[in-house]
Amino acid sequence: RLCGYPPFYDENDAKLFEQILRAEYEFDSPYWDDISESAKDFIQHLMEKDPSKRFTCEQALQHPW
Repeated sequence: RLCGYPPFYDENDAKLFEQILRAEYEFDSPYWDDISESAKDFIQHLMEKDPSKRFTCEQALQHPW
């Protein structure tokens, strides 16, 4: 974990699964303030909801981060 906590969290499992299905996550301050934009870009591409836009393994390996 780059920031010290998982990308999705809720006490209620149903709400948690909804967050996951919607790919609802944030780079919360202050936890993400010192994380590079390149790292955030990499994560955004890996966590892309639309599979056709999500990084492939090859694309992930070629990312500068």
